[in-house]
Amino acid sequence: MTQANGPLRIGIGGPVGSGKTTLTEKLCKALRDEFSIAVVTNDIYTKEDAMMLARLQA
Repeated sequence: MTQANGPLRIGIGGPVGSGKTTLTEKLCKALRDEFSIAVVTNDIYTKEDAMMLARLQA
């Protein structure tokens, strides 16, 4: 939560292969020490994607 504005939300969209998962991973790594992070997705096509999100505790 940002102190002045409440929850911070980031939306990521794009076509297959555009780097959504890579961007999500980098954002989680960059922000997880400062923010409580949750990832809501309807785009987990592979077991690797699901495992990556679990590994990032997102």
